[in-house]
Amino acid sequence: MDIKETLEVLEALKTVSVIGAKTFKDGVQISDLKALVELGQNFDVFKAALNNIDLVDDEIKDLDAQEASQLLTKLFDIISAVKAELK
Repeated sequence: MDIKETLEVLEALKTVSVIGAKTFKDGVQISDLKALVELGQNFDVFKAALNNIDLVDDEIKDLDAQEASQLLTKLFDIISAVKAELK
């Protein structure tokens, strides 16, 4: 089993996290509503994440070393992307 579904969920998390960090790093303002448009423009990312989300548990239970490494790499990618937005 691969970790396709888990990576798709993490990509959706990255998208929300980056948009959130970029939008709210200066506090909450009425102009932040444009973030909803940006979230909508990423609908395909969220659709892919939710499509087979029920398989994520099975993927995590069946991780091998290479897949675990892929997940860690993806998590560091998410952290780096959010940190870049907060600078």
